[in-house]
Amino acid sequence: MKALIVDDEPLPAKLLDELVKKHCFEITSTEVLNSPTKAIERLKEEHFDVIFLDVEMPKMDAFQFLNSAKLANDTVVIFTTAYSEYAVDAFKANASYYILKPVDKEELITAVRKANVQLRNSFKSNSTIEHLSIFEGDEYQLIKIKDIIRIEGDGSYSKVITKSKDYLSSKRIGFFTSKISNENFFRCHNSHIVNTNRIKKIGKGKSTYIVMENEDTVPVSPSKKPILMKLLQM
Repeated sequence: MKALIVDDEPLPAKLLDELVKKHCFEITSTEVLNSPTKAIERLKEEHFDVIFLDVEMPKMDAFQFLNSAKLANDTVVIFTTAYSEYAVDAFKANASYYILKPVDKEELITAVRKANVQLRNSFKSNSTIEHLSIFEGDEYQLIKIKDIIRIEGDGSYSKVITKSKDYLSSKRIGFFTSKISNENFFRCHNSHIVNTNRIKKIGKGKSTYIVMENEDTVPVSPSKKPILMKLLQM
């Protein structure tokens, strides 16, 4: 991955650059710019996979920068700032990660690893993938798509249930809807995605429900029932 560090303060920018080069093997090259306007011009010439972006900068802050810069959809933005109060606004601005200064080595490594997985998982809507990557503990777990029985969303987290193990992901269920959108997976409820190949039976009481091959019971929203029946040709 190629990274661009945008920070008006030379010393923090240099220290971050050194940390990245020393600890983040996923990043193959870095470039440092102390002017956000120069960074915008540079982005017109070169594509960067990751941008480390300081929040408070003179003349143009990080939010104005993002409004002006025409970033590619798969560019990962990591905010770096000494002020925690910008966190909410950062994520509203589609920043992927938020690191407080002074930058902690472990937080930096985690953010870069997640950025790497995010970029690897980026694909066109009609692409076919065979694996999902889920960050668990300090490792990435590669899960075969065909082994997924179901996925259950719970707020900002999701549980991926497979034949052999359950995985907890920090991604919302909508993330998985876009990643494994094909004929074998169906979002039968706002909080549930099922692998139709792993359905054991369907209950048709007052409320329709699905029983999966591992005996898990999954609710079906009334609006999704006709789609499910058509999908399974019932």
